[in-house]
Amino acid sequence: MRSIIVLTAVLAWGIAVWAQSTEPRIWQGVYTAAQAERGKASFNSSCLRCHGPELQGNTAPALSGDRFYTSWGNEVIGSLFAKVRDTMPPNFGTSIDDQTKLDIVAYILQTNGFPAGPGELELTGKDLASAQILKKGEQSVVQNFSLVQTVGCLARGPDNTWILTRTADPLATRDDVPSAQSLSVAAARPLGTRTFRLLSVMPFSPESHQGHKMEARGLIYNEPGDERLTLTSLQMAAGTCGT
Repeated sequence: MRSIIVLTAVLAWGIAVWAQSTEPRIWQGVYTAAQAERGKASFNSSCLRCHGPELQGNTAPALSGDRFYTSWGNEVIGSLFAKVRDTMPPNFGTSIDDQTKLDIVAYILQTNGFPAGPGELELTGKDLASAQILKKGEQSVVQNFSLVQTVGCLARGPDNTWILTRTADPLATRDDVPSAQSLSVAAARPLGTRTFRLLSVMPFSPESHQGHKMEARGLIYNEPGDERLTLTSLQMAAGTCGT
């Protein structure tokens, strides 16, 4: 009987660990409560006029609720930050540094119900470039023939083909071409270990980008020994990939 109880406890612990490990990163806490509090103070002094006291929108779009997920669902946090960094506030002569804008992003996440964690959201941290904005219980689904985005190094493959080496794990996306903000996020995203054969590559002039770090989007096909991307976009994210 005791061995059954122990086995049951071990199985329950394993299930709990598995559930925690599959929880999307954004629901594990990517900012601190103190950072969000700083962001709230900055938002109220610089952003409230256009976005409203509850981020419900005024003369500018809502940054909470359904409108927030319509605009930013499945995007990495860095895309939201890049939009805030590059375009906000628009015309009021207010100068806000990047760290303050990142704190405002933390406040936006808090307002939308994402939990705080033990560490701050950092300008050079991996969460900015890889943690996706997903609803509670939602997973980033990357199935065969779904539209994805990733980064990797463009190289020639065998038999006059082109491949993307050192590729990061693909993320589901809704857009077949990146925005300027998405490209700036891609430049900071770490490379990975995967290799994809690229299809429909010639319209993107691959010869001029050989050896560069590229942001790629397309339809994925992923089977053991056969990983492919049928491209909808291939744009340079940074210079040479380096070592």
